Amino acid sequence: MTRPKSASGIWTGLSGIVGCVAAIVLLHAWQAAPHLKTMAVVGLCAAIMIAVDVAVHRAIEQSGLAAQPAATNWQRIIQKLIGLWATFGLIGLCYWLLPIYADGYYRPFFDALLVMLPALVVASPVYIWFVDRRQASPEDAYVEIARLISGTVPRDWNVVFDHLRAWTVKGFFLPLMFVFLNSDLANLWSVPLVPTINGFHDIYDHLYDGIYLFDVLLASVGYLLTLKLFGSEIRSAEPTLWGWLVCLACYPPFWAQTSQYFSYDQDNTYWGNFFGGNPILYPLWGSIILVLVAIYVWATASFGIRFSNLTHRGIITSGPYRWVKHPAYLSKNLSWWLISMPFIAGTGDWSMAVRSSVLLAGVNLIYFFRAVTEERHLSRDPVYREYQAYIAEHGLLAVVRRLWARKSTPIAKPPNHAELVDK
Repeated sequence: MTRPKSASGIWTGLSGIVGCVAAIVLLHAWQAAPHLKTMAVVGLCAAIMIAVDVAVHRAIEQSGLAAQPAATNWQRIIQKLIGLWATFGLIGLCYWLLPIYADGYYRPFFDALLVMLPALVVASPVYIWFVDRRQASPEDAYVEIARLISGTVPRDWNVVFDHLRAWTVKGFFLPLMFVFLNSDLANLWSVPLVPTINGFHDIYDHLYDGIYLFDVLLASVGYLLTLKLFGSEIRSAEPTLWGWLVCLACYPPFWAQTSQYFSYDQDNTYWGNFFGGNPILYPLWGSIILVLVAIYVWATASFGIRFSNLTHRGIITSGPYRWVKHPAYLSKNLSWWLISMPFIAGTGDWSMAVRSSVLLAGVNLIYFFRAVTEERHLSRDPVYREYQAYIAEHGLLAVVRRLWARKSTPIAKPPNHAELVDK
């Protein structure tokens, strides 16, 4: 069985990381508002990733858009514009209505949004005109939204609901990832480009922070570039409430409540405190954590411009997904066990160690449910079902099982020469 072709690949993600490093160096001395500098980083990385995705993964061919445009249907284009800006208006209403978005924490995102608004006004009709004439099925959700606004019952309510779910995903995660990135970049730019290194502790801290900075950068680009033109649009969004609950429980502001129930690090027995005096185990343990975190970001980079929670934007089968269906969840959860070390009674209280281990296992269970709901959602696509079958036969666990079976199978003892003579 051959591995299904991946919708994207590591080269797109790596190009974004390289672009991020270049932008960090080039913009370090730029005296501008933090949100403008963050926008510049995102814009540069997005442009580079699009170029690589188009050149290497034939992103425009994946879009399904026709090479030759059809005749312009101005009525439908106007309907789509109405549907698009009505969607923007609904999301803006939610931002205005929900108190959490009035918090200064999200101010960098809204400042960036105001800067981008004029360009969005100009670009949206041009983009819709270009794409509409090349779509195989131009009667999309934006048309249905416009019909609904005009008082006409949509032809397919499922299209409308899936559209609203998709934009809810983008409306929730894009501000969150942008402010994460803005904060990480501001912290990075507040110190010299070449940091002072005084031992492995500094190396660990800089690498750990840097790897997660790349992760939120790639996520920000992914949530931004949900575009039909490059085949990176949201094809479908998670349809079940349970899928949404287990996903959102892992992100602010909901994580604040989740972490209160699953507080697995109350004894503060972190790996650095435990191995701090050991010159061999300290760097070794920390390096293993960094490798796990790097695998996590490798998984994000494998999505290219298609990264997104709760959505289907193309099946990824390259990078670490070549061997494991959920490498990001696996590596992240393993890193938490190594970082917090809940299985160690740092205070001498073994009941605390047992309780902490059970609580972290509870967090792991949340991610298990996330994996289950994602697979159920993606299994609607036959390509994902092929991918599941491939992993079942060629994945890491399948290889381990075969090796174990081979090791456990007794090898028949060959007859010796005397036995052969007797026979």
